[in-house]
Amino acid sequence: MPLRPLPFALLAVLASLGASAQAPVSPLGPISPTTGMVLRDDVVRALIQESSGDRIHDGVQRLSLLARDSVDGYSEAAAWTKAAAEAAGLQDVRLEAMKDGPQWRATHGELWVAGPHRHRVTSYADLPMSLAIGSGSFEGKDLELVDVGTGTQDAEFAGKDLKGKVVLTRGHPVPALRTAVVKLGAVGVVSSYTTPPWNAPHRMDGDFPDQVGWAMVPRSLMPQGARTPFLFMVSDRQGRELRAQLQEGPVKVDVSVATQAPTGHLSIVSGVIPGTLATEEIVLTAHLDHYKPGADDNASGSATLLELVRTYTTLIRRGVLPPPVRTLRVLWLPEFEGTREWFAHHGADPVRRVAQFNFDMLGASMTRAHSRFQVSYTPDWNGSFVNAVSESTVAFMNRFNGVAYPRRKDFRIGSVTGSQDPMDAHMDRYSRGSDHQLFNDHGIPGVAYSTWPDDGYHTSGDRPENVDPTQLHRAAFAGLAGITVAAWAEGPGALELARLVAVHGAKRVAEDEFRARRELASTPAAQVPGFARLARAGVRAGYQRERDALRSCLALGAPAEPVKAMVQALETAESQALKRLEADGKARGVSLKEPALGEAERKARAFVPRRVKGQELASFDELERRAMPGAQARVDAVKAAMGAAATALREQGESELRFYQLADALASYADGKRSVADIRDAAHAEYGHVFPVEALLELFGLLEQGGVMTRGR
Repeated sequence: MPLRPLPFALLAVLASLGASAQAPVSPLGPISPTTGMVLRDDVVRALIQESSGDRIHDGVQRLSLLARDSVDGYSEAAAWTKAAAEAAGLQDVRLEAMKDGPQWRATHGELWVAGPHRHRVTSYADLPMSLAIGSGSFEGKDLELVDVGTGTQDAEFAGKDLKGKVVLTRGHPVPALRTAVVKLGAVGVVSSYTTPPWNAPHRMDGDFPDQVGWAMVPRSLMPQGARTPFLFMVSDRQGRELRAQLQEGPVKVDVSVATQAPTGHLSIVSGVIPGTLATEEIVLTAHLDHYKPGADDNASGSATLLELVRTYTTLIRRGVLPPPVRTLRVLWLPEFEGTREWFAHHGADPVRRVAQFNFDMLGASMTRAHSRFQVSYTPDWNGSFVNAVSESTVAFMNRFNGVAYPRRKDFRIGSVTGSQDPMDAHMDRYSRGSDHQLFNDHGIPGVAYSTWPDDGYHTSGDRPENVDPTQLHRAAFAGLAGITVAAWAEGPGALELARLVAVHGAKRVAEDEFRARRELASTPAAQVPGFARLARAGVRAGYQRERDALRSCLALGAPAEPVKAMVQALETAESQALKRLEADGKARGVSLKEPALGEAERKARAFVPRRVKGQELASFDELERRAMPGAQARVDAVKAAMGAAATALREQGESELRFYQLADALASYADGKRSVADIRDAAHAEYGHVFPVEALLELFGLLEQGGVMTRGR
């Protein structure tokens, strides 16, 4: 019996049913018993297997060929990145011009020893970073070279006629430039300095004798109308060779430098993967600027963004993932300066930016660069779901990649040309030092992926061969996992995320309580009453951070009642934790009653600062530069307190980047609800240091006077 054709209407219904049955579902699900993440296991596998550290490394090698610290090199890198982003599937890709200003371009730069055996010491053509950014043009022959040691002590310059001569220093070049050039008339400086202060705990000058450091001639250094000096950077070995020649007799050098200072601009590369909610965004950033080669810093982050885009567009095209709920906004920009400019143009856009993910220095080989992979928490004052997501991702990666040959090959994150290094990723307390700090300062929860420390940091040793494709792949997956949750969470998925936040929040507040009780136990009896307040404040700050993290899930569409119940459970747990703390104090036989309030404490409790809208990124350094008459003593008091805090935190073993621009970090606590006294207590919980309330009153008073802060709840 012949088959009769089905009616057209029925065919249409069946076709629509088939299409809906094949439509990709949300990548989020309940917490996986296998991975511990809220991503479905098949999505985890897809993100791992589609992404590639080898592809990223190709991009690292390409960008490393460009001197991205000059206007020409950066422009070429931006144009290449734009084309690569479009090829990867990013939409609405554009170059957003930053404001015009003085740029720097070098066309020639050579330093020669004139004799008796004439030889070239270094060349811009061979190593662009050997001629410092901002160097001025100069032509001179048979110039006397004079060694001034570190260039920081008056005795090193005493009795030396430097006018028209070239100075050799093994210290940071700026002090030598300021004294030898500006004050004493030298024409330029040669420096063998290589180690920035914040990397000093990890390497010393001379550890890597052939590395050349990265430096610049500050624009503000020279008086108006004065000639800009040149600055050559050489390796420690080259510096020692020059000093050895000086011990044998006078050394003459020939200098030939040709630079320009055109007016122009750099550009921000921007594009999107559109979401179904046009009014919400997740922001992905990497800074594109840096010297050549600048492989880990930050060709690694810039190339990783390209691979994230390619991975997402491929999986969406194949139907493995649906389009994201929230638009992914992808930005390649100059570090700090570009982010500030982007906020100046887009800070008031009619969109809600839920989270930011920053990719900076994330590919260093763990073994060759003596590094480790770390993911940062957001600061305590900016609690978010991204912390629990990052914790669960790091735990998963370590569990299934902690050996060279894991049994679960589907969860192995490696690369064809990469290492077999076992995974050892870490969650780190909030540190600053990259663009995520500006997003956090703006109130947008920002998380950073990085490898730190790095033996080649800010030197010529930051080369592609020290970047590991396997580590690049792992960093890419860590980003993909966090971004996928942030961009795709809604409804039931957002509720599952809230449950993950509650679970990880319980772990973190237990650690907060442990720290508070340990410190209370180690406090001398006479100091217990004063410290008890800080211990209680530390516990409260931890619970407040986790309540904020839970509430951040509401903004993703999590139902209110279950989240409210989780918040109430935290409040009950907080009360119990405070009772345990109280019991610890009583067990020592010490009264926990606080001492009588002094005048400064009363002022601190009455002063409730609030950041002025539009001034989210105003910095204390800027305020200091334009300090009003009569304010210098107050500025000095704040700087002294921040310096003392840095010294104390350094002694405690904290990373230098933990207290980078510390005054600005403290200013970000101002929300119109916390008093200065509350900020002092919350900052102790974050940093483990007691900031003098008098200095904080000066800090917020100066910020108020400078129009950055106002008062009131």
